Amino acid sequence: MPIEINKALPNNTDAERSLLGAALIDGGAAVEILSLVRPDDFYNSFHKTIFQHIELVHAQGGAPDLITVSDAIRSAGKLEASGGIGYIASLIDGVPRVSNLHHYADIVRKKAKLRRLIYCSDAICRDAWDENGTPEQIIEAAVSGVLSVADGDAGSAVPRPWKDVANSAMQSVERARQNPETAKRINFGLTDLDDMTGGLRRKELVLIVAPTSNGKTLLASQCAFQADRDGFKTLYFSAEMPGEQLAMREIAYQAGVPFYYAQRPERLSSEDYGRLLTASQREYSVRIVDRDITPARVFAMAEAAKRTRGLDMVVVDYDQLVIEAGMNPDSEDDNNVFRHQRAFVLRAKRLAERLDICFVLLSQLRKLSPQVLKGGHPHLDDIWGDSSIRNTPHLILWLTRDFFTHNMDKAYERKAHVYVLKSRNGRTGIVDLDFDPEQVRFSDAPPTEADSVAEA
Repeated sequence: MPIEINKALPNNTDAERSLLGAALIDGGAAVEILSLVRPDDFYNSFHKTIFQHIELVHAQGGAPDLITVSDAIRSAGKLEASGGIGYIASLIDGVPRVSNLHHYADIVRKKAKLRRLIYCSDAICRDAWDENGTPEQIIEAAVSGVLSVADGDAGSAVPRPWKDVANSAMQSVERARQNPETAKRINFGLTDLDDMTGGLRRKELVLIVAPTSNGKTLLASQCAFQADRDGFKTLYFSAEMPGEQLAMREIAYQAGVPFYYAQRPERLSSEDYGRLLTASQREYSVRIVDRDITPARVFAMAEAAKRTRGLDMVVVDYDQLVIEAGMNPDSEDDNNVFRHQRAFVLRAKRLAERLDICFVLLSQLRKLSPQVLKGGHPHLDDIWGDSSIRNTPHLILWLTRDFFTHNMDKAYERKAHVYVLKSRNGRTGIVDLDFDPEQVRFSDAPPTEADSVAEA
């Protein structure tokens, strides 16, 4: 039998109202709030509905405010579930200072955690009353439940017998055999690289590193557009390059027009322009964010996109710019950057696991060893930053072009390599690629004479 509860569960309606009111009058506050709390943290059902639609407006690329959120709620037929237009409008009365948002969010989270503890206790009592398992099993489940509340995780960490784990693993294999779509991985569209990595997986953090101008953005964007063609949805944060340039690279490639000409419209023929125009009309599910990118915005927008539109992959290009955008500009010494980098990387990994997405992080190398500068084999220790940037990712790819290690000799312009330095679920090694300077595109390296002999 459940616990008899004779009083209201812990909540603070004023703190909930303050957060929602701030989000409705300040777009920057809305992004901050989205990264601090979740819909289930709200006790008041009106507030939960309103917050969900703030998320929805933000995920669709709009600016949440009283008008846009009210319109989204009305369009969804949820006016009654949100208290009505009058109630929504009342939320902006007496809104507190934005500087207090973290305090109010902390109150809302703590009240939500207390409610979850009560629900957990209720479940423990129910199991004990109904003798649902042995005392040891009930205690184990109780400890796991309490720990999951403490961690803020929806799942329960319980020790599982080997037989259960093995059966679960084989069931996953069987589901994949019966329905191959469920086992699809995100690919680059590059045969040898996809073969060596086995594709990019959900719940994984992938790091792509490269010296300046070697093509890490190009490799990541090719992956994003290939993912789109394979049916995956990507949120691409471009802190280094305008979204229009990313789009034009793909448009020019699909149109078969050299990127050089696409960047110089005065040299385009009418035929080339027509092909570009046709290619630009194709619909892509890739969504690009190229302004005001901070760690808080990355995580808030990923959360909102997953819950509203669906999301399979996040790409962040590149980490130092994003991390430093969220820091105090007067304290950007290396040690401080390293601390923020560590926090960002660990949070990215947890986000990938919780949202069941692949998180791809691009990192620019600030320091290179003399060996690497001369074209030698790179190593994990050559990656600049906190140790977490090397230890946390599941897959680490190091991209390099021979053009830059051979004094920009044109003879080496097309030669590129990806060093798979770390792969928890695949192989490590070197993949040769071909770089097309006209199309600004990586493709599979042409077969060598040795390959031809081997095939023969």
